[in-house]
Amino acid sequence: MTADDREDLVRAATAAVRERLRAAAAPSFVAPVGVSGRHCHLTPGDLATLFGGGAGLHEARALRQPGQFAAVEEVAVIGPGGVLPGVRVVGPLRSRSVVEVGAADLFRLGLAPGLSPGKPVAVTLAGPAGVVRLTDGGVISRRHLHASPAEAERLGVRDGMVVAARLGVPGRRVVFDDVLVRVGADMALELHLDRDEANACGARDGDEAEVLLEPAASSPAAAAPGVGRRPRVLITEEDIVRAHREGRPPAVRGALLTPWARDALHKYFPELGEE
Repeated sequence: MTADDREDLVRAATAAVRERLRAAAAPSFVAPVGVSGRHCHLTPGDLATLFGGGAGLHEARALRQPGQFAAVEEVAVIGPGGVLPGVRVVGPLRSRSVVEVGAADLFRLGLAPGLSPGKPVAVTLAGPAGVVRLTDGGVISRRHLHASPAEAERLGVRDGMVVAARLGVPGRRVVFDDVLVRVGADMALELHLDRDEANACGARDGDEAEVLLEPAASSPAAAAPGVGRRPRVLITEEDIVRAHREGRPPAVRGALLTPWARDALHKYFPELGEE
């Protein structure tokens, strides 16, 4: 092992230890979970077209977000290849009509399965009194965390911030990255997932999630002095043993191996030699 290799090994190991300590001590807090099925928000004009002049929304049940409710009224959502019947309208009325669906709904509507969260698509709404064409009103809602200004200040989050959330039943727990924080005076603390995301980890409405604050953009390795080369991946004995259990060769080319990792490589993958 050359002097540069030893230097890289120490730097990579130090960065890995610091990262694990940072993750273990990362600030976190608990937030209730709200599971959102497919639903839509309507403008007063679109409500009148779909349900008739003078129509209003009738509350079926209150939602956790202040002033919001699931309405009795439902519409059908029509795509180029299918229909979603019985899509709930959520009140109160808004300045823009939007339909929020899950990724699995795209197949039933005949839309592109690779649609990214927040990217609008064209859909048609059908009600008992008429039809409304929304040229950019269908979206997959991005998972997000609601909070009031007071809650945001207390918990150390801000509007537009991105966090992570750990939740789920034993054996199916997951960590969702890229959770957008939304702060507003008309909001209350709640993590919103769509039905697909909740089903993936067995989460239910009213469960609790551990919200993990995202680390700073800079990493210990990036701040290390004298680093002119791209950091090399550090391979440990545990990585080699795990690869052996899974029946796959480890990716060791160009990586740094600890002495024990090198011994394990010779034992379990002698054909790889000194790659």
